[in-house]
Amino acid sequence: MASAEWTSWRPLRLAEDVPAGTLAEQMDGGQAFRWSLASDGSWVGVFGRTLAAVRSGPQGLEWRGQKGATHAEGAIRHYLDAEGAQARLSAALPWRSDVVLQSARTAYPGLRILRQDPHEALIGFLCSSNKRILQIRAMVAALAAKLGEPLGGDFHALPSWEAIAHADDAVLRACSLGYRAAYLRGTAKKLLARPRWAEEFGALPTPALLAELRSLPGVGPKVAACVALFGFGRLESFPVDTWVVQALADAYGLRGWKPAQLEQFGKAHFGEAAGLAQQYLFSAIRNGRLTRSEISVPTKPKRPRLRK
Repeated sequence: MASAEWTSWRPLRLAEDVPAGTLAEQMDGGQAFRWSLASDGSWVGVFGRTLAAVRSGPQGLEWRGQKGATHAEGAIRHYLDAEGAQARLSAALPWRSDVVLQSARTAYPGLRILRQDPHEALIGFLCSSNKRILQIRAMVAALAAKLGEPLGGDFHALPSWEAIAHADDAVLRACSLGYRAAYLRGTAKKLLARPRWAEEFGALPTPALLAELRSLPGVGPKVAACVALFGFGRLESFPVDTWVVQALADAYGLRGWKPAQLEQFGKAHFGEAAGLAQQYLFSAIRNGRLTRSEISVPTKPKRPRLRK
């Protein structure tokens, strides 16, 4: 197959600048699994059917896409929240009174939730169970290469649910999915019967959206919260994984709390942009930028009551 033909590098103006360190965390920090660091220091990836590269240049962010892909600039601007809706929500988070959040936010200025397609987010997080980011990225890349539509060069779109549902067992095994193959195939078969599933799910209020997602094979509370946040843009969603458990335990003194209680705390404490706050905490604790020696631990809040 012919190699992908690229445009020249162009400025990518966002409402808030994204430093190089934040860009690396944004593209390879557990939100999306289709970006890789190229030898020239740029991040190259596929989102939806768009192939693009992004880098930090002397005058700020720059991007390039496939020649002839006239939709690419609008797509990358939307993907990175160029208009600044999240910048306003970030400013409204309680970082002025919360030194933990303040330290995490300062560590990664300009960090945003990537605006992913629900299909992409659901496939990625169905592969995420008990796996590291590098392993998830490899599984998703293998699925795209073996079952997805070619986009040029070695790049492929993610496979359709139909392609996954009818894939040979040997093909799925070659993607190193393990037990996750059954989840992907089961979800694919279920969603084939609902060709407008993304629109139907997206029209639901967040609690109903989470319930619908959890009805899919392999989708538990954390995966549902991740897909709601990263795939449907529900910024009030607060996924709780092992890193977030550690951050809340170490920094907020919430040791021994169950994930459902931590999720309730996160939503109540951080408000309508709880998912953005979660990403700040996740990134900071994962990269050693949020430690007990750097923060003042607030008084432990009362344990929230859960519905029986």
